[in-house]
Amino acid sequence: MICLTKLRESSRTRIFSSTKTAQITNETTLGLVSGKRETREKFHQLTDHHVDDTMVAVFVMLPPETISNGGSLINPRLMNMSLKALKSAGVEGVMVDAWWGLVEKDEPLKYNWEGYAELGLKVQVVMSFHQCGGNVGDSCSIPLPPWVLEEINKNPDIVYTDRLGRM
Repeated sequence: MICLTKLRESSRTRIFSSTKTAQITNETTLGLVSGKRETREKFHQLTDHHVDDTMVAVFVMLPPETISNGGSLINPRLMNMSLKALKSAGVEGVMVDAWWGLVEKDEPLKYNWEGYAELGLKVQVVMSFHQCGGNVGDSCSIPLPPWVLEEINKNPDIVYTDRLGRM
């Protein structure tokens, strides 16, 4: 479990987990290898119950409904404000699902990364080759690309199914 707390009115934030505490600041940090001041990538010092000199960049997961079915950001203005707030808190980047049904929607090898390129921070992408939605509590629905569904209809044995025949 991770918990964020504001230390004071500066942009310092402390992140607590069961084993480590990360202190995030907006200051330029020392490079891991060179020991020189670097602004290229910001790392955050972790403190453990033991002495620990490990540094880690903090990334925040975005919700599955970040990108629209058309391939653009759902609410670019709100997302931009949120990303600026994360950046000012020292967050290095975001993690987001790249849904197959959005990125390669129209035909094989024709990709649309437009919405993901608009994110503005460093991005860690999780390639999601399954549909989004259909489960209890899901807030969005992103099906597999239509051309994939056509191939599945031609040859149902190319996909995994459970004992009841569900994909």
